Amino acid sequence: MNFARIFRDYALLWAMLLGILFHPWLWKWAPLTTYTLFLMLLLSYTKIKPTDIKFTRTHLLMFAIQWIAAMLSYFIIEPYDHTVAIGVALLILTPTATAAPVITSMLGGSIAFVTTYLIVSNVAIALIGPVLIGLVYPEMQMGYWDTVLTILSQVSMLLVLPLGIAWGLRYTVPKIHDKLSNLSFLTFWMWVLNIMILIGAAVHTYLTSEQLTPRYTLLLLLITLATTLGLYYLGGRSAKWTGAIIVNGRQTLGQKNTVFSIWLAMTFLDPEIAFFPTLYIVIQNVINSLELAAHQRAKHKYKEC
Repeated sequence: MNFARIFRDYALLWAMLLGILFHPWLWKWAPLTTYTLFLMLLLSYTKIKPTDIKFTRTHLLMFAIQWIAAMLSYFIIEPYDHTVAIGVALLILTPTATAAPVITSMLGGSIAFVTTYLIVSNVAIALIGPVLIGLVYPEMQMGYWDTVLTILSQVSMLLVLPLGIAWGLRYTVPKIHDKLSNLSFLTFWMWVLNIMILIGAAVHTYLTSEQLTPRYTLLLLLITLATTLGLYYLGGRSAKWTGAIIVNGRQTLGQKNTVFSIWLAMTFLDPEIAFFPTLYIVIQNVINSLELAAHQRAKHKYKEC
């Protein structure tokens, strides 16, 4: 039995287990994830050119599905539970994860495809999000443009800046760009480190929250599970309907920037709502880990044939 292969194929699951076991220490390192995500994107962006960024009909279909599904979910659930309605809508509207290009590439998909939607979804939530926040929380004191600028500042620092640096190096210092490109394999292990920290933070949030009783947490977990599976399914179907690579659509719509949505909930909404993306972290990374393991097994079988 190849233990090294098992460790790598299921690295995200091992990271989640370590996050649970060492949560009393790991949750304190949560601010570190911002910097590791920045480095992950910088290394990933060395693999794409400006001409690779193209908005396709698959992107358009996913964008329509994402926003229509979010609005429908909110209006259907809101009469029963306001907090759950906002939590589910937030999950659906959350932009594509900054780690999605990395995971998609490892699954045989396109970094450029995911990056295109990543940019679009982040800008969309920055411009449209404040309107929606104002509708559900009319008492919010921050004005529209203040909210837009606050969100855009977060988006630009984590999304636009590494893209600009990578492309700047490509055309001004190509040797440094090529060296960074050769280090792109490190992005996966940076993500493993992030998962450990984020799971540690999730466990800490659960243990220190008075509202999150075991019964209520189980309900939220089931709702989040259904939302997660629905988004992965709809993303894959969107790609299949338009003739694109299925893994591109699945990861683009299903893999969410949960760190951003937690920040959004804590800053503009309700701290209790932040637990929805916290649960999403767990579920999406179980899915990602199983996908990676299945993909690696298929590659190994192919090589043996």
